[in-house]
Amino acid sequence: MLDCRHFALREVGRLAGEGRAAFDASEDRQRALAYIWVTIDSMLKDYAATMGILPGHSPFTRAIRYRDRLAHQPLNRLDVEIVWDTSAHHAPELLLAVEQFLASFSDEE
Repeated sequence: MLDCRHFALREVGRLAGEGRAAFDASEDRQRALAYIWVTIDSMLKDYAATMGILPGHSPFTRAIRYRDRLAHQPLNRLDVEIVWDTSAHHAPELLLAVEQFLASFSDEE
């Protein structure tokens, strides 16, 4: 499951890497990034629950809260500034955390 998040985070990086102008020019791109974030953060939420991590105690708590806010609002009220900021600035940080997490498991094998 973490490998799926890893792939999705790389896709966020690719889309954000195409620049703000491409993001602003396409409502489909804005919604796609929002959907990817909901998917990534839903998987993080499910992972935390599966591992028995109490809400608020996961290393991914901020991402999970972001997912909850994003998932429970109509698309016509999508705050594209938050989607862009998260995609351009926070995705690399979360990708690094997931990669380190995955590496810790591969080191144990």
